[in-house]
Amino acid sequence: MNTVLVVAAHPDDAEIGMGGSIAKMIDAGWNVTIVDLTDGEPTPFGSKKIRSEETKNASEILGIQKRICLDMPNRYLQETLQNRRKLADLIRSIKPDILFSHLTPDWHPDHIAALKLTNGARFEAKYHKTKMGTRPHWTPKMFQFYSPHRFQYRNPSFIVDISDYWEKKIAAIQAYQSQLKNAPPANQPTHIEKITIVSRYFGQSIGVRYGEPFIASGPISVKNLQLLSDSETKN
Repeated sequence: MNTVLVVAAHPDDAEIGMGGSIAKMIDAGWNVTIVDLTDGEPTPFGSKKIRSEETKNASEILGIQKRICLDMPNRYLQETLQNRRKLADLIRSIKPDILFSHLTPDWHPDHIAALKLTNGARFEAKYHKTKMGTRPHWTPKMFQFYSPHRFQYRNPSFIVDISDYWEKKIAAIQAYQSQLKNAPPANQPTHIEKITIVSRYFGQSIGVRYGEPFIASGPISVKNLQLLSDSETKN
């Protein structure tokens, strides 16, 4: 069973970026933990209580058993030594086989900081002779999920078929009603419509209805050649 840690800047980032993949991992028996670096507040229509309830509901929809908020400052998330140590200590405690975090470039400064923190904490988590009370751990694999903030996307390292989990993903995102109240201009797609367009685009590129793209932090090794036969390449 794989142990996965998803590091997100705000509640709803993990759902938007990889909610279908998370549900698929959980159904496969994987141990998935989400850590929200901030509680996402303040926002125009939200509050700490509202966001907490929304996060709980979204987690239940996806089947997430463990979700942690590190209470770093929303809008002002920084790659400080204190924040990096806090995340590194959590990585050492959970001991994930795989890390997920944001992909850059990204327009949101919190997303940029979240990736920097994840990269730094991933490395610091393996330090010996520290004041952290947990034992050293190195996470061998790390992948980055896409953000809908950008209008153009580079080619991914791989795409996960989430067609069977699309309804769960959308339901989890819709749990954050306070974040969906900012309606775009009439000539632009809504937040849900934009996520749908992007997911359909990446899905059709691998011949399925919906897909979630990821970038690998390094080359992907293949030990079992059957994986090459099971994977599909669409031209």
